Amino acid sequence: MKKKQLSVRLYGKPAGVLEQLPDGKMIFTYGSTEAELVSLGMPVREQPYGHTACEAFFGGLLPESEAARKTIGMKYGISPRNSFALLKAIGYDCAGAISFHEMDDPVISMRSFALEGKVVMEDELYAHIKALPEKPLFLGFEGLRLSLAGVQDKAAVCIIDGEIAIPKHGCPTTHILKPALSAFKGIVENEYLCMQTASHAGLTVPHVEIRKIKDIPCLLIERYDRRVQNNTVERFHQEDFCQALGIVSARKYQNEGGPSLQQCFNLLKNTTQPAIGRNMLVAGVVYNYLAGNMDAHGKNFSLLHKSSAQVDLAPFYDIVCTRFYPALDSRMAMKIGSKYEANQIQPRHWEQFCRDIDYSWPALKKLIKKQGESVLKALAANRNFYIEMTQNDSITNNLIEIISNNIIRILGQFE
Repeated sequence: MKKKQLSVRLYGKPAGVLEQLPDGKMIFTYGSTEAELVSLGMPVREQPYGHTACEAFFGGLLPESEAARKTIGMKYGISPRNSFALLKAIGYDCAGAISFHEMDDPVISMRSFALEGKVVMEDELYAHIKALPEKPLFLGFEGLRLSLAGVQDKAAVCIIDGEIAIPKHGCPTTHILKPALSAFKGIVENEYLCMQTASHAGLTVPHVEIRKIKDIPCLLIERYDRRVQNNTVERFHQEDFCQALGIVSARKYQNEGGPSLQQCFNLLKNTTQPAIGRNMLVAGVVYNYLAGNMDAHGKNFSLLHKSSAQVDLAPFYDIVCTRFYPALDSRMAMKIGSKYEANQIQPRHWEQFCRDIDYSWPALKKLIKKQGESVLKALAANRNFYIEMTQNDSITNNLIEIISNNIIRILGQFE
């Protein structure tokens, strides 16, 4: 019987082989001890990695939504739970610089590609956005084979001369398009405002903008694992914290076995500039708390591999004020000190957090106060700008009020 194998490539260069065994489990074997590192969770070695490690990293590249997996499975005639088969079907353009190929596919080792794509007219784009629940990742476009992790309906696209385009001739995507969700009113405006305000808190975040496709607001996010320059697209490898820690996507929340903040900070010891990364991550944890984002789990933090010798904390992404939606859980994805419940967190829990990660408690208190005051000022000063950009004054005003009140409450604890 012919082996079920895929050539795993980084920047188009073979890094190893992903194989599905007769029992359905996967193993991954690096091509040589000189191969480029695929994941911090899978250091280069001669021995194969087993199914758990493979599902954590390779399965972590796939959509998490059961509905999306079922739809993709139906299109390609494969099981939605078969990560190997799904990667074979849609794994040409994944997060970072990894791609999956047939074993005998020609090797084209490239870090940069010509920016090429077909600009999509508004009517066609609108139809595909409306069909996203039934056709995830824009499956309806011929020749499009890409994968994005996460639960939300979204698609990856290129921006060419300011227009949304579908890539061609192997060009990697440059942006992520996230349409409004009927279940979460104002989600596009929410993420836009939180991402814009994050920069005032000292965080590095991708550029975001709101595009309205007829009556559907969409958030357009510049991919931080791509760089567009002189009409070429360069890829950078990346992995989220769950992948780097060998934790499957289904267990991304700490109370379900996912990463704790302590594990996240320990992971940064393996990066190029651990001290800088730790300070950045502390700022990110604080901002998520101030902004009321309870959903900052292990797949919402990532590492960016600029080269095999340079691995750093990636820019922050997927920041949403979940407090805006009363039906959503008020517990945090990762606890602060001993508490998950946001309203129960007191300064002593932050002090415990500092002990857990070996961080200065006086420095953290200063950071919380400084960041809180900066965000409050930014929200007040930019209110009219945010309303103009979102074109929704009621949602924007409501968001600003909820986030501001949350910050005022928290700062009052540190007086």
